[in-house]
Amino acid sequence: MPALAAGICFASCGASNRLPRGVRISGAELGGLPRSQAARLVREGILSDLKGRRLNIVSGGHVYSYSYPEISFKDDAKTVVYSISRPGDYKVGVSYYLNGLDDVVSGICAAEYRPVREPCAYFNAGEGEAFCYDEGQSGVVPDAVKLRGDIMSALEGRERGADFEEVALNVESKKQSGDMDKIKRETARLAAYTTYFDCENTPRVSNIKLAGKKISGSILAPGESFSFNGRVGVRTEKNGFKKAKIIEDGRFVYGVGGGVCQVSTTLYNAALLAGLKITEYHPHSLSVNYVSPSRDAMVSGTYSDLKFVNTTCRPLYIRVLAGLYYVRCELYGLSDGAEYSLESVITGEENGTLESECYLVCRRGGESERRLLRKDKYLSPKEKSTAERSG
Repeated sequence: MPALAAGICFASCGASNRLPRGVRISGAELGGLPRSQAARLVREGILSDLKGRRLNIVSGGHVYSYSYPEISFKDDAKTVVYSISRPGDYKVGVSYYLNGLDDVVSGICAAEYRPVREPCAYFNAGEGEAFCYDEGQSGVVPDAVKLRGDIMSALEGRERGADFEEVALNVESKKQSGDMDKIKRETARLAAYTTYFDCENTPRVSNIKLAGKKISGSILAPGESFSFNGRVGVRTEKNGFKKAKIIEDGRFVYGVGGGVCQVSTTLYNAALLAGLKITEYHPHSLSVNYVSPSRDAMVSGTYSDLKFVNTTCRPLYIRVLAGLYYVRCELYGLSDGAEYSLESVITGEENGTLESECYLVCRRGGESERRLLRKDKYLSPKEKSTAERSG
């Protein structure tokens, strides 16, 4: 009798290692199979169903796609299989997860993030257009919290035999605060003035171009003062300047830096035409042939300078261009709404001396104002060569 009881117990225990007949798990007939084999087959079915399925995350024209083994799963197949005691249909619980979810979210958001780039203007001190304008771009800020939640929802919501639901990245648009029209108004050309020279006078042309190069590209903040000598520096051979005709004590003589005064004079006229405040200027002792009387601005050493102030409320941009036979000064910034012009008037000539005046005419809103700027007296040259009056 004990032996029989032992045999019955052995048979019963052996039978429990197999599933009862008539068991279906997740739609598969597994009845009668060893439970370990059944659990393995269930998991193989889950994996087979997962392979080839993709989770797509879209943002604009970009698609970020993930599949097995980036997407994996957890199940309770073993628990279900070993708990079955009678025939019937059973279902295994499956949950899917994306490996490195937080890294995936941060990587996508970093790739899709676009900072706001404000519209701006780039000043060109050389040939070509004075400004290059960049319209900039609006910004894009991805919602990382929502993306993470939407990915988890897509993973959790998938049914067996179905694809993962597509996830769309939610972004917030950040608008620019700058105004390109305003930038263009603040970089408009205020004035330009051109004088001409003898292109065959090589040393003088070299000095003009060197002085212009040192000035071109200068930007004055509102209220800032410009000093010609401060920008150009001392005119010495060591600093690159050459000997050319200058005016000294009523004579045309050779001196280092001859021709630089033509640049200061050209800039002086441009500054007046831009409506700026001139705080220092000096006339030549002799009249010069590249500008009308009372419109010259002599600079010399460190004691005679040309100075003016940026009286506008925005930056002032200075550009000097020297061509084959001309030098031109251009000023850019925010206009005060007025138009300026200059009038040179000769008031007297006697024994080679010349007296003159210069007037600034301001036109604004249909009204015109004429204001005396300066009175000058130019001496008779001791050297009778008007062609070389180019100090």
